[in-house]
Order: sequence, then C-alpha cells, then structure tokens
Amino acid sequence: MRKKLRRILWAAAALVAVLTGGLYAADELGPQRELTADTAVHFIDVGQGDSALLLSGGQAVLIDAGTAESGAAVVRYLEELGVTELYGAVATHPHADHIGGMAQVIEAFPIEHFYLGPETQNTATYSGMLDALEEAGVQPVIPADGDELVFDSGASLTFLGPADDVPKNNLNDRSLITLFRAGDQDVLFMGDAESAAEESLLAHHPALTCDVLKVGHHGAATSSSEEFLQAVRPSTAVISCGVDNDYGHPSDQTLQNLSLAGVDDVRITAQSGTVVLPLNPPSSSSEENAA
Repeated sequence: MRKKLRRILWAAAALVAVLTGGLYAADELGPQRELTADTAVHFIDVGQGDSALLLSGGQAVLIDAGTAESGAAVVRYLEELGVTELYGAVATHPHADHIGGMAQVIEAFPIEHFYLGPETQNTATYSGMLDALEEAGVQPVIPADGDELVFDSGASLTFLGPADDVPKNNLNDRSLITLFRAGDQDVLFMGDAESAAEESLLAHHPALTCDVLKVGHHGAATSSSEEFLQAVRPSTAVISCGVDNDYGHPSDQTLQNLSLAGVDDVRITAQSGTVVLPLNPPSSSSEENAA
C-alpha cells in the first residue's frame, strides 16, 4: 500500500508542481473552477503556521487556517479551488499561528461542522473566532476521542486526542489530533502536539499507523520523538513552517529522527510551498482490497 501511495504521488508530480508555488501565488491558479471530486490533502503554505485542506467527493474540510496575516490568502486559495462551502472546519488549539485566519474563513464560507480543541485562551484572536462563529450561527463542538466526520465518499476524519491524561498546562499538547482515512490510506495530523501528547496517543491507540504524517509543532525538537515515529511508521512526512523562521523549524533533531525512522520522503512548505498529496478514492481502494 505504501508503494502504491508513492506511485500515486509521483504520477501526480505535474499537478503538485503547479500548486506548490506557495500560498501567496494562489492568484495564479486561474479562474474559479468547480470543486474536484478527487481525494487529496493540500498542506497550504501559510508561512510560520498551519493550514490543511481535505478534499473528497466534492466535500472540503479545513484543519486550521494559519495566521491573521494569511487568512485572506487561505480564503482565496479555497475559492480558486472551487470551494463554496466547508463540510467541516477544525481549530486544533488556540494559538494564533493555527487559528489566526479562522475568523476570515468563517465569514467567507458556510460551515456545516466546526470542531474546537478542548482548551481556550483569553486572546483577541480566539475571541474573534468565537464571535465570527456566533455571527454565522455556527455551533462549535469539542469532539471526544473516536468521534468521526464521514464524507459522502466514505472517507473519514477521526478525532484521536487529546486524552484526559495529557497535562493541561501546555496548549501545544492539548491540540486536537486527527486521522484522515481515504480507503487504505491514512494521514495523521498532529497539530502542535509534543512528546506528552505523543506518548498518550500511543497508549490509547497502540495499533495506530499512518502513511502520511503532518509533523507536530512545525518540526520542533519537542515533537516527533524517535519512539513515536517508529510506532506510527509514516512513509511521507510534511512539515509546515516559514522561511528563515525565528524558531529554527524544522529542528535538526526532528529531521534526524525522521531519517532514523526510515522516512525518506519529507516535504517542507518553507522549501516547496504548498504541498498537494493526491490519494486513492475511497471506493476504488475498497474495490481493490476486495478483489
């Protein structure tokens, strides 16, 4: 299955080359189109922040929306892809580099399901997001471990954490962790989760593996331990961070841990811009498995 995923990624190289010029080149995508029915993940380049778009069967789910400065560009990127409404949106935790642009997204698109991480923060950014939700008449939900958002295509987004045993004194560790499953392909989104959240995740989900890992906390040394990577065994890793950022992301330690875990396909938005990974349609994967 991992080899099959790699073949799909290489076969789609031309498409990726068009779309990985970076978030701020979104105007170059051309006139607005109809949203594709294909299944794919867009790791949107928002600089030093996080935003990812899940597409399947003509439905779209956004995980985080980058900074306030990148919010308008996230909206433009979605519009250029043909997104007119969001089946779901996820605010993993209250930090401004993840939810700074979310109020602009809420104002731009109808949202059917909105998920909040369990922790709050007394900031203008967080309050602005809540105000936008109230104005739009969207009721946010704090998901429980195991809750699922199922696409019409059969793809699904499952919430896996944080569990109650993760300390509440670190907002990064209290990030929502999600698993996007399309047929036999799994993409794990770690938010800003660090070592305590990784240990808890493996304790509660010891059989968890993935094909693609959205590396936690922009590739910081406090995330992506060698033990965690050896357990989840991704074949591809994506790191979202800004060019020449002040934090040194991704850290040399994280890159070394990925290498030691055998992850030789590492995509970094600071180097390549937006990363687009096409996935098998859920129905075709199921048919292949049944054959």
